[in-house]
Amino acid sequence: MKMAKTNNYRFRELAGRYFVTTDHGSFIILSKQEFDDLCKNVVSEQLEEKLLEKEILLDSHNIQEAIRLTGARYACLSQGTSLHIMVITQKCNLDCVYCQANQGTREHNMSSKTAKKTVDFIFQSPSRAITIEFQGGEPLMNWEIIKEVTEYAFEKNKDAKKDLKITIVTNLSLMDRDKLDFIQKNKISLCTSFDGPKAIHDANRPKKYGSNYDDIVKWLDIIKKEYKKIRMNALVTLTKKSLTDPKGIVSEYIKNDLKSIHLRPANKMGKATHVWDDISYSVDEFLQFWYLAMGYIRMQRKKGVDITERMVGIMLLKIMKENDPNYLDLRSPCGASFGQIAYNYNGDIYVCDEARMLDDDLFKLGNVANMTLKGALKSETACSTFLASINDQYVCNECVYKPYCGVCPVCNYAEHGNVIAHIPSTSRCKIYKAQFDWVVENIIIPEHEKLESAKPQET
Repeated sequence: MKMAKTNNYRFRELAGRYFVTTDHGSFIILSKQEFDDLCKNVVSEQLEEKLLEKEILLDSHNIQEAIRLTGARYACLSQGTSLHIMVITQKCNLDCVYCQANQGTREHNMSSKTAKKTVDFIFQSPSRAITIEFQGGEPLMNWEIIKEVTEYAFEKNKDAKKDLKITIVTNLSLMDRDKLDFIQKNKISLCTSFDGPKAIHDANRPKKYGSNYDDIVKWLDIIKKEYKKIRMNALVTLTKKSLTDPKGIVSEYIKNDLKSIHLRPANKMGKATHVWDDISYSVDEFLQFWYLAMGYIRMQRKKGVDITERMVGIMLLKIMKENDPNYLDLRSPCGASFGQIAYNYNGDIYVCDEARMLDDDLFKLGNVANMTLKGALKSETACSTFLASINDQYVCNECVYKPYCGVCPVCNYAEHGNVIAHIPSTSRCKIYKAQFDWVVENIIIPEHEKLESAKPQET
């Protein structure tokens, strides 16, 4: 049967099947014969029905659904900036080997005046949902500003009536019960860096006196037992030393009752640039580690252990759900300015958190003292970054994962010295592509095969 109209599609052969996607994110798994028939423009009625259901073929009945799904996938573009990262101090009591923060003077705190101006700036966002994230340095070293901003933001929100969330990214070393009481009362979320077993964590995140690993496990236990309403997350940053123990890192998360682990490669920014040869690794070395870690996670899940890898979860959501989960690092255009903004201790505004970590001000938008949010978003810097992050204009346009992936101009600049890079040569592209392949081969195709085998056989 000759097809009437074929939608634009991309494909990749994996595990003896063809993974086919559309611009609006629909996908289908085809056998070789089915894919050959699609390419020849001649399909059976049964295959035509499958292709129409996923908008690989378009007719008068499904074209509106394809349009609706496109709108749903890009709905984030009309929502306004939702994540606002306040760098309330440069001070820190750790000396992490991979610290991405710019390593200039580390003695500055955000003042009360600048903090309030920043909150006023944040509330100019039209986004219905607002998240204020405290970062540093170590934000607990400026605890009074955390309290002040929290109270001021909730007061402003009585009129704004936004879905306001507050989170603190902390190494937990300065935590105490008074702080936890305030955090729980105000429904503040916590996120900490937890790099795995003590030998690895303390090597990556050395503390002048004592062990930050001991701080982490102590407060994780107290929060779990005594502050059950606090949402607690943790992140891994991987160094060369980390790659020696994938099983140990995952086991440490399981042991401390953390349900999600995000196995993230280090970025060549801030202090990390000066020790890169000592802490870095190749893409192949990272992926070898990641595959071993995923194998161990899957084995634990089969035993009933509740543990997931966060990037796998995000990629599954992007592929399986019509509404994008809005993970700002993995969308096109990326989240810079129009999804997140970072505010330095002095009120300087940057397109994203990573941008403030570079040695120059290429991605600086201005300052909260003399700029409006509308002015910042209309600036040449914001718009240029936005345009450089649209993956339609790169070789990405040929990739099957294009509907689910994204480009980071800041990472391109840090790695290659230019916001426009040859994407396939970037470590970011190589890692994401391999991870998407793993998700499709190990989860999506097997699930498809299971569903197909369960269908009644035609006679």
